[in-house]
Amino acid sequence: MWGREQSGWLLVSILLSCLLFAQPVQADVLVPVENDDAAGDDDLISIGHKMWRDPYALQGYIPVSTATRITNVRLPDPLPELEIVPVTTDQSDVTPSSYAQVMQDDAPVYGHPIEAAYGLPPKRQLGVGFIWVSVQGQTIYEGREYYQINTGEYVPADTLGFYRSSTFQGVALAEHPAHPFAWILRAVQPSSTPDGPVNPEAPVYQRYQLVQIFATQPVGDQMWYLIGEDQWINQIYVGKVTPSAPPPEVGGAAWIDVNLFEQTLAAYVGERMVYATLISSGLPGWDTPLGLFQVWHKVTSGKMSGAYDRPDYYFLEDVPWAIYFNQDVALHGAYWHNSFGYRHSHGCVNLAPADARWLFEWTPEGTWVRVQAGQ
Repeated sequence: MWGREQSGWLLVSILLSCLLFAQPVQADVLVPVENDDAAGDDDLISIGHKMWRDPYALQGYIPVSTATRITNVRLPDPLPELEIVPVTTDQSDVTPSSYAQVMQDDAPVYGHPIEAAYGLPPKRQLGVGFIWVSVQGQTIYEGREYYQINTGEYVPADTLGFYRSSTFQGVALAEHPAHPFAWILRAVQPSSTPDGPVNPEAPVYQRYQLVQIFATQPVGDQMWYLIGEDQWINQIYVGKVTPSAPPPEVGGAAWIDVNLFEQTLAAYVGERMVYATLISSGLPGWDTPLGLFQVWHKVTSGKMSGAYDRPDYYFLEDVPWAIYFNQDVALHGAYWHNSFGYRHSHGCVNLAPADARWLFEWTPEGTWVRVQAGQ
């Protein structure tokens, strides 16, 4: 039988062993673990032969320091390229008209320039608000320039301001992406480590430049993305596309996934992503509704207006490539801004004109559209 003295020596030995082999750790960060079947697909981002879990999916992790985690990152060698199908787009053919913004409140509209020349009253006025018109032609009468905006309607040229539509376009994918990818939203030079100093050897990435994301590291309440060797950027600089599984209702059919947090859109056939791009969804107060919908109507071009008798009244002529999926909420081309990747609309999903045309031609009525909040 063990006596009290022997039991005491055994306890001392165990405690000494624990102290000798113990290592200090931080419990708020996680290390990579080998791929295991118990992990959910939505929690994992592949990095070579290892898998990284979402930082909030704690089960199965060993806590270590952030420095240790970053040191253990191994990028694929060589870095894989995103397989893209070249899309040839004639930018002059993606919008059905030339457009101009009305720069003068209550701009006059005449049936003919001669009416203005003789001081006759206009047939109507264009009102006050965010108003855009299609321009069909130009004429000069008695030395004054006018633009024709509709049949039998002319406005003085100095009441309009012209704008060149965005030439941005997303990507058609030759195969399902192996990694998340993103567009740069504003110029950024990466850091050598998450939340660290700028890496002077790294290139400066410009707006609309496409990058792949090979690892993710949380710092406070924000995420940092590894886009190349010693190249980390904050999530605020990108609009990210992460492959998603289809909703059960979709099955293997074609569907569109809209991510409001990332301001991105991806088109799928079943689980295979075929196209992706940036969007501009509804501003706060005009939020794009969440849910699963189906395309019920398509219009090549048409007028859109709203917020009557309010300061934010808008009237837009000949909005191109509209795909209606939730009553009057549509995916459509936006010729009046180049802010894709940021919220900008009154509830619809704005697309660059080239993206809108691609989706319009790809999407039949009945196509599923999922609008999700995202992260």
